[in-house]
Amino acid sequence: MQELFGPLASAIYETVHGYRAPDGKARGAVALAPRCGMNPGTLSNKTNPDQGHVLGLAESIPLQLVADDYRILYAYASALQHVAYRLPPHRDASDVELLDAYAKVQERCGLKARAIRDALRDGNVTRAELEEIRTTFDEEVRAGLELMSRLEALAR
Repeated sequence: MQELFGPLASAIYETVHGYRAPDGKARGAVALAPRCGMNPGTLSNKTNPDQGHVLGLAESIPLQLVADDYRILYAYASALQHVAYRLPPHRDASDVELLDAYAKVQERCGLKARAIRDALRDGNVTRAELEEIRTTFDEEVRAGLELMSRLEALAR
């Protein structure tokens, strides 16, 4: 069970300690904590896996929003065998925009299929080929979510 929390602890640490204030002067817990209504020392302790303090799920939400860094969310999702994607904003779409969004999904599907075919051609999938497949898959999912967002905006 502890192995599940390694990536989560890393995500928490990296989100907090990698944060830079908008003015660029402060960084880490000193910069992020006040913007989230927390004490910098407390936040720093909660990001240290060697301390007994733990950052709660609800506490992580403002940190992620202020930092615009969602590694904590992705680590939670991964530990629960799920994935998370940022949803595009809902907005009305014309028929042409809907058709364009649908075509984008199909285009990304084709790119993914080509990446898989190319990787399997020689019977040996390299790390670079796997990353290409992952990237095209991710692009396809994001395009599909964008299409769904546009369709949901039309639902009454």
